[in-house]
Amino acid sequence: MTEDQLFEHVRTAWAEVLDVDDPATLDPDRNFLELGGSSLLLIMLWEDLHELSDGPLRVSDLFQHSTIRSQARLLAGGAEAPRQQVTGASDRRALLGRARRGEVTQPS
Repeated sequence: MTEDQLFEHVRTAWAEVLDVDDPATLDPDRNFLELGGSSLLLIMLWEDLHELSDGPLRVSDLFQHSTIRSQARLLAGGAEAPRQQVTGASDRRALLGRARRGEVTQPS
């Protein structure tokens, strides 16, 4: 499947999970949670998308690649690694502190 086909499949899957009538109205660069998604809905999305992945696809991968465009790239095998992986509560607090001090840059 080409990256364009994967993109359309991901956008259609998002529309089904988010109960959007026209997949074309979904902004491919907006975050899943910003568009009304939830962790439960993300699991439902994973159920549809994991079959398209060449390797193992974890639900956490969809959290880290949280836009239609980045999920299509992930499934096509061309996704960049996340900039920062935060695994525990203490790591999240440390990262938040660094962000408040301006030591962490926003992803582009």
